[in-house]
Amino acid sequence: MVKLKKFTDNDQKSLFLAMILVLIALFAVDWIFPSQKQAMQTPLKPVIVNEPIDSNLPLEPLLSESATSFEEPTLAVRNNAVAGEINLAKTGLDSLSLLKYKETIKKDSPDVQLLNPKDYTTQLQWLSNNAQVPTTNEKWTISANELTPFEPVVLKMENNDMRIERVLHLDNDYMFTIQDTVYNLKQTPINVALNGQIKRTLEKEPQISGVHEGFVGVLDQTLYEEKYADIRENDFSKETTGGWMGITDKYWLTSFILENNQTADVSFKHQDKKYITSFTTPTQTIPVGGQITQTTRLFAGAKELKLINAYQKELNIPRFDLAIDFGWFYFLTKPFLYFLYWLYAMVGNMGVAILIFATLLRIALLRTATKSYESMAKIRKITPKVNELKERYGTDKMRLQQETMALYKRENVNPAAGCLPLLIQIPVFFALYKVLSVSIQMRQAPFFGWIQDLSMPDPSSVFTLFGYLNWPIPSFLDIGVWPVLMGLTMYIQQKLSPAPTDKTQANMMKALPIVFMFMLGQFASGLVIYWTWSNILSIAQQKYIMKKVGV
Repeated sequence: MVKLKKFTDNDQKSLFLAMILVLIALFAVDWIFPSQKQAMQTPLKPVIVNEPIDSNLPLEPLLSESATSFEEPTLAVRNNAVAGEINLAKTGLDSLSLLKYKETIKKDSPDVQLLNPKDYTTQLQWLSNNAQVPTTNEKWTISANELTPFEPVVLKMENNDMRIERVLHLDNDYMFTIQDTVYNLKQTPINVALNGQIKRTLEKEPQISGVHEGFVGVLDQTLYEEKYADIRENDFSKETTGGWMGITDKYWLTSFILENNQTADVSFKHQDKKYITSFTTPTQTIPVGGQITQTTRLFAGAKELKLINAYQKELNIPRFDLAIDFGWFYFLTKPFLYFLYWLYAMVGNMGVAILIFATLLRIALLRTATKSYESMAKIRKITPKVNELKERYGTDKMRLQQETMALYKRENVNPAAGCLPLLIQIPVFFALYKVLSVSIQMRQAPFFGWIQDLSMPDPSSVFTLFGYLNWPIPSFLDIGVWPVLMGLTMYIQQKLSPAPTDKTQANMMKALPIVFMFMLGQFASGLVIYWTWSNILSIAQQKYIMKKVGV
């Protein structure tokens, strides 16, 4: 508990300044360190359910990758959300477009292409140490030429050792279900294991932001997030029972999902300019005349919150909602996101929904903010008396502190009350920052005027007079109208608050609106609009309380 007699005016300003610096530091930490990041780096262990028949023979891919891209047969894939192709030679989904999302806001913009044969593919193959590797002439036979939600497609392949029957299902959104049955055709037992891989080549890595992009998975109920740069330095491996693993972007995810009782070795690695996430199931022995069946799912699509939650519940996928980077304040971010979506459904404009959200949140925190502003207003009111005490006892620090505390007591002012309530608002602010960063509804969502994409920085440029002056400027100066308005409202707020008595602190506080203006000038305009409107509401509240107190 803070004792009033030991908490000076300078202490209050120091605490307030420290909280501002904490906010800036948390921004930086959130960019550098993803939430719930696990540092475990364990070597990949072989997992064996049954003893192999011949342990000296290596597991080899049953399905060869030697066919050229010009000769590889494909199976078309289509529903209302995706369109693409499954490569029948490499047994994987290697082309997929997202039909509900465009690359840009232009009318003739192409659909977002999530997967492509050159840079981003998936593969699901069987490995065997007692089976002949099929030649490129051995192909799957297929029951239909296109996979749709209306009926599954059955693929069959047979060689001298085994027969594989693969049944493919596609739902109305982004989930593929692959059910494989492997039959032993030999007169001796055979050993097999299932291997799935997601391979990606990046020309350039994503820019640093507050949203994790890279490797992600929930293994043994624990979330693991690894940046591309980290995997270039050290591979990651983990044995798991159930779970899912994949590669995530800000809005998109490609992930294999295991059955909950399935054990597998999972790895994230960098190899030959490719980033690869893979899983390998334990080696299983199929007796003569026997068979095994394995079901795997593949999610490839947009990280839509309601859909991700539905998959988690209906398919019993452990913690699948963590594919969306909710950050440290998950318990606030997720309900905030749901509420924002509800407002958006009501008003039909995401920008307006953000303004309403900010207003309602301000009302919810009204009591806490009022106490803070009342304390600051009272301090501002008695500032002339404090200055008189400083002139009278300036050289006697002990007496000055005693007289100042006595003044606070007479005027019924608690210096700590102005800062401590703000601690409650810090997690709320960062939860909102995450909400506006990860929400796919923000992507290409228009507001009014020149803001046609709330997920992008304000496109207007103040320092080029909105494009009328054609001169080169540093990127950090390329800021729009909304960041300038945000900086201005921060400055007004600052003028309404008591100024720090320490000159160094006062100068630092004066610089904060400028620092935040340029820093947030490169952030999503939706976040800047929220902050600006929230500042305006705060200014109105402060003015009302100051008038009420008589400042």
